[in-house]
Amino acid sequence: MSLTNVFLVRHGETEYNRRNQIQGRGIDAPLNNRGRQQARAVAQHLKEQELHHIFSSSLKRSRETAECIAQACSLTVEPHGELDEMDFGVLEGRSITEIETELQQLQHHWKSGNVDFAFERAESPRIVLKRAATRAEQIIRERTNSNMLFVLHGRLIRILLAHWLKRGLSSMHQIAHSNASLYHLQWDGEQFEAVYLNNTDHLQDDQHQANVGS
Repeated sequence: MSLTNVFLVRHGETEYNRRNQIQGRGIDAPLNNRGRQQARAVAQHLKEQELHHIFSSSLKRSRETAECIAQACSLTVEPHGELDEMDFGVLEGRSITEIETELQQLQHHWKSGNVDFAFERAESPRIVLKRAATRAEQIIRERTNSNMLFVLHGRLIRILLAHWLKRGLSSMHQIAHSNASLYHLQWDGEQFEAVYLNNTDHLQDDQHQANVGS
């Protein structure tokens, strides 16, 4: 049976990550120095995977991480706006400690199965799944039997993996993510199987980050 290897990586650190501020789709921050170091570490690791294709969101932090990997692998990056992070609306740019009550509300609704809930000007998990999974799955179907990488965002990775691994969106909080962490799935044409999730071995002593949205 032939398999398609689907790798996902969360982008490297930005100053918003370092300061524990929500980014989301509306904040287009670049990588900071540490984020660029993380991107180089991912690139060195993925050189051994014989990647054929690299895709990213349209946001700087994702594209910069992807470009670093692409340079190491002698590939080009194909960005897609549909693969951008969730839009957190009025929460974007604010520190996690400042909006702790609102974040608890989000988690309560989502864990309870209300994945259509969103704050003002924000996207819900279901809306994000529809736009991102539609594009990602089209890409995967068009490039079967290859090794591909998606450079994405923390909340988006949780949403996609909860769906692809048939856990349900209400369980997406159980999927851990860190800046520059790696995920490996295999697709047999019908379903996804996880090889590993949230692998950070390539980062060595780098401190793990796990923000709500990035």
